Amino acid sequence: MPDPRPEPDIATPPPVPSGIARPPLGRGLSAKLLALTVAFVLIGEVLIYIPSIARFREAFLTARLGSAHLATMSVDLGASPDLPVPLEQALLAHSGVKAITLWRPHADVMLGRIGAVDRVYDLRDASWWMLIMDAIDTLRLGGQRTIRVVGSSPQYAPTLVDIVLDETTLYTEMVEYSWRILALSVALSMIVGFLLFASLRLLIVRPLARVSAELQFFREHPEDAAADPPPSMRRDEIGVVERELGEMRQRVRQALQQKTRLAALGAAVSRINHDLKNLLASGVLLSERLDSSADPAVRKVAPRLIEAMERAARLCADTLSFAASKPAPPRPRRFRLHVLVDEVLVPAPAIGRDEINAVPHDIELMADGDQLYRVLLNLVRNAREAIGVGGGSIRVTAAAEADGLVVDVADSGPGLTVAARQRLFEPFSGTSKPDGSGLGLAIARELMAGQGGAIALLNSSSSGTTFRLRLPSRCVVERSKEKVE
Repeated sequence: MPDPRPEPDIATPPPVPSGIARPPLGRGLSAKLLALTVAFVLIGEVLIYIPSIARFREAFLTARLGSAHLATMSVDLGASPDLPVPLEQALLAHSGVKAITLWRPHADVMLGRIGAVDRVYDLRDASWWMLIMDAIDTLRLGGQRTIRVVGSSPQYAPTLVDIVLDETTLYTEMVEYSWRILALSVALSMIVGFLLFASLRLLIVRPLARVSAELQFFREHPEDAAADPPPSMRRDEIGVVERELGEMRQRVRQALQQKTRLAALGAAVSRINHDLKNLLASGVLLSERLDSSADPAVRKVAPRLIEAMERAARLCADTLSFAASKPAPPRPRRFRLHVLVDEVLVPAPAIGRDEINAVPHDIELMADGDQLYRVLLNLVRNAREAIGVGGGSIRVTAAAEADGLVVDVADSGPGLTVAARQRLFEPFSGTSKPDGSGLGLAIARELMAGQGGAIALLNSSSSGTTFRLRLPSRCVVERSKEKVE
């Protein structure tokens, strides 16, 4: 019966899980971007406002100088320098000042009378910093001062104009200008903030939210490959993140599938292991009886049959150990590394082969000696099989380094093949022996990782192979000062 459910559309993003974690309202990345954008635009406007208010004040005073110069022209054109008081007051009011003096080069024209002033400003040599500080003083003091301003006339630069005026009008217009700047800054910041917010949300926030949803969906459904989105075509950092996420999903899914198959293999092997060992044991017993057969051909084949049965039993045991068992946590104890290496090398007498323990006697470790013994025994056994009956040497050395201890196991064998080196520590793959299971180095890697160490292939060539074990500094006890014979 056909499945009535529609096929999933891989072009659409994965559905958002009902339990997806969302940031609290106003605490999300979008709200933070909007607030930061508005704040930064306002800070920029403040930095622009400070010199602009100083320029506004300078322009205001320059305009008063120009108006004062125009007002004095009636005095120059008149028949008498003495003007009627009403006309003088009207000219001063029109100019917005209390007194006017022209210097050409001496003071020869004056309207009004110069009284007491609180501050004198000369606009001819004022720097930008002085103009800013003077503008801040005007706003800070509230326009309560009477000031005297000296500067060149805008109409005729050689004429120097000297005026006296109250700061009240100047302060009022500066405050009104500040409010206009503030309103414009707020409006500009909101417009720029909204545009930048919309752009960042489209380019960054929404893609990150989609990546977050994909991660959470993958966490809930790691084996569902149909919901994976297509590869991103973006060339920026977000595109790199999306492509790396897709690659990570594929690798994690493959690892999960491999672990699932290994778990199923372990369960299956554990169920048949007992019966299989009995069958193999019976086969070995029967094969040994063939060794006493009168037929020379049968006696010749019997050792090969026994060896094949024993290999099958070892393969079964190794597979069960790797797939079904869980490595026990390390049980550290204090021991001398040289003694442990002796135990590894002693069980197999060297026949046409030199096995050298070059580990210093004074190196003491605080580690799981049983697990380290298994690792070293596996490496030494592999080295013996690589050398074979043709003769050669195996050498175990150790040296302390700044970050711990390194132990090298070197042999003079023919070296590993390229294919074996590429997948050396992968279970069921990293072996060059026709009857090997490829589990020894994989198990050794797990045992070393459990103690915080590592195992690596240092080099391999036609002149020999060297494996390096590395233990962290916490496993190394302070070297003994006693000399061991």
